[in-house]
Amino acid sequence: MINFFIKSSLAWFILFSTLPFNAVASEETKLKSQRYYDDGLLLSRAEHWKQASDEFRMAIQFDPLNKLAYANLGVALSQLEKHKEALLAFDKAIMLGYDHSLFRYNRGLSFAKLNLIKEAVQELKLSLKMDPRNVKADYNLGLLYIRQNKIDKAENQVNQLYSRNNDLAKKLFDFIPPKYKVMSVNNGGSIKGRVSLSGKIPSPRFFPLIASPNIEYCTRISDGKGNRILFDFTVSESRGLKDTVVKLVNIQKGKPFLNKIQKIVMNRCHTPKYVISSRNGETLLLENTDPIRHEVVAYEFNARGADQRSHRPVDANTSQARDIFVKKNTKNFLIKCNLHPFLQSNGIIVENPYYAITDKDGNFSIKNIPPGTYKIIAWHPFIPNQIETIIIKPGKQSNLTFEFKGESVQRTVYNNNSKGYRFAPVYDSKENFYGGSRADDPIEILQVYKERRQVKD
Repeated sequence: MINFFIKSSLAWFILFSTLPFNAVASEETKLKSQRYYDDGLLLSRAEHWKQASDEFRMAIQFDPLNKLAYANLGVALSQLEKHKEALLAFDKAIMLGYDHSLFRYNRGLSFAKLNLIKEAVQELKLSLKMDPRNVKADYNLGLLYIRQNKIDKAENQVNQLYSRNNDLAKKLFDFIPPKYKVMSVNNGGSIKGRVSLSGKIPSPRFFPLIASPNIEYCTRISDGKGNRILFDFTVSESRGLKDTVVKLVNIQKGKPFLNKIQKIVMNRCHTPKYVISSRNGETLLLENTDPIRHEVVAYEFNARGADQRSHRPVDANTSQARDIFVKKNTKNFLIKCNLHPFLQSNGIIVENPYYAITDKDGNFSIKNIPPGTYKIIAWHPFIPNQIETIIIKPGKQSNLTFEFKGESVQRTVYNNNSKGYRFAPVYDSKENFYGGSRADDPIEILQVYKERRQVKD
């Protein structure tokens, strides 16, 4: 059972103490009630809930129409897990004419604790109607929808929170049961295939190293003219296209995901994983083996363009866990270093473990697939997807090929610096290399780009 509700009791007491006191008794009893009420607020701020509830009861005894004392008594009782008594106090406050968004919020939590889920949902929705800024109400409303098995509504609450409080959105997302179910696959089939590229091979991207810090270290991989080359399209002599994700869609159940954390290793301002696949919410391990800091940023791509989601440094020779958490219906994401933009991995969200990434010859295979008819997508970051339908027969292997065309490439326009000039770089200080002496690495790699204009017969 989900039992992770966020309370807002302290905000309650600060708010109530600023409201005018309800003067309905004689002057003497009013003063006595006021003292008890004020003492209750002080005890509540200190989270002495039992003593606070006693003070609020005394305030009510001297002034039975004190709606604020009833409201705060309800909060104190809810903190003591006396939710039935809390609801009676809340009801009395409503009868006396008091209402507020936080009042409804706390009342909803007490209903939830008593498993009165329908009433709790009603109260939280009313609280949000009165104050749409209450992100805790959005979060707890999502938890209640999960308990009602209204998963679509819970996902909508994740979307509500996504830009306003990403941490709460991720917590709520983690409570939602995945749509993909794990089961044993008997007599499953398999797919074996190849992805190729016809026509002209697109030019790689050139990044002038003079525009980035740590020139001395980053030039260990360069074209010898002050540029780093990023090969977006790696094509073999037989025209096989590397780094293409092939994935099946609409598989609701089957084999489990690999129980192994994905790792992105940063070495010489480069990562060998140009493309990756990830479940939404999956945790990646970023491992920086360089003696320099990388400012690693995650971007997600949607209809409006690219949105930056996370931005944290990964210090030299350290590792860091990073969640891939994107908004609903987001398909693609990018992990890159903002200091060294040629260090990047392009990613696609997968909904099931039936996917593969093509090797250097464009080959891929997917195994242990439940028999059935499925759509299969071939995805590369800079070319339109190709989609096919495939039939998986029990115990049989299906063969499939995809062919992309070089002229269909879609990339952001950038300057081609392949014919740039050699420059004399201003080296980083050996005495103050990100806080210490520089660790020399004698290995250097000269990147070579030879333009190929092969066209498939």
